[in-house]
Amino acid sequence: MVSGDNSGIFGREVQFQYMRILFIVNPISGLGSGKELPERIKAIPEYEQVDFDIVFTKYAGHARILVGEARDSGKYTHVVAVGGDGTVNEVGTALCGSDIAFAVVSLGSGNGFARHLGYSIFMNKALRQVLTDCYAQIDVLQINDKYSLNVSGVGFDAEVAHEFNHLKLRGVLSYIYAAIKLWFRYPEKKYKIISGGKVMKVSCFILSFANSSQYGNNAYIAPHASVRDGLMDICILKRPAFFEIMWFLLFFISSKLYKLSYYKEIQCREAVVEGDIHRVHIDGDAYLMESPLRLKVLPGVLKVVVPKKLKGE
Repeated sequence: MVSGDNSGIFGREVQFQYMRILFIVNPISGLGSGKELPERIKAIPEYEQVDFDIVFTKYAGHARILVGEARDSGKYTHVVAVGGDGTVNEVGTALCGSDIAFAVVSLGSGNGFARHLGYSIFMNKALRQVLTDCYAQIDVLQINDKYSLNVSGVGFDAEVAHEFNHLKLRGVLSYIYAAIKLWFRYPEKKYKIISGGKVMKVSCFILSFANSSQYGNNAYIAPHASVRDGLMDICILKRPAFFEIMWFLLFFISSKLYKLSYYKEIQCREAVVEGDIHRVHIDGDAYLMESPLRLKVLPGVLKVVVPKKLKGE
């Protein structure tokens, strides 16, 4: 039943009379902290009256299979991704078109999608946020045959994702290492963007396709992005000059990239991107794709739990 209006962009507040939750956990995310989930839940009093199951993924793509089984069973009102951005993408995109509510307990190095929605990066608090009675129907971005909840793209950030994918150590420090290693050797590349009957030719360092606002760690590539507006934000960033790097980083983490002269945003529902495309990232995970990329917003196809501010925190 509807219990009132939720403040912010997420619309109405819904109260569930019954909850049965499936936690899908990547046991290697967060340096293995996902394995602690059963004990963490036992320590949270709110879960004493909640029915839940916990399953651990065993390989890449396993989460998507587990979601399919959960949907077929009809047992669950909620499915929670416990892991990094890859696990979040697998679980969330597999729930598209379902009445099952999707929630996130972040254990990754970026956690951009979870941060955009307001989830805590601390496991116990996020577990409590899962139990909130607010939800929203949000958009998902389709890129050829892949789906993106957060931010995807080509260019420098895609190269970093591929470099990061080959590193033995995970975490934000490894990501920073990969970015610094490639910063001065990666050139701007040329692309053609076709949308709404218009053609734009650009030469840029980063070309991002954003459903939500940030890569993660409060690094905002698309400050104006919304998951409920039926639009994607195509973000075009030219390489900052050497003397501009610190200024760029300051604007990057303060959600003010739009104020820089070498940054541009295009909002649209569909687009085709052509050009020097080979390495791509989808929500931070590395993929290989060839030109052209066909992009489309799928409006309101995913039901998500929206965290509320918890009293006393």
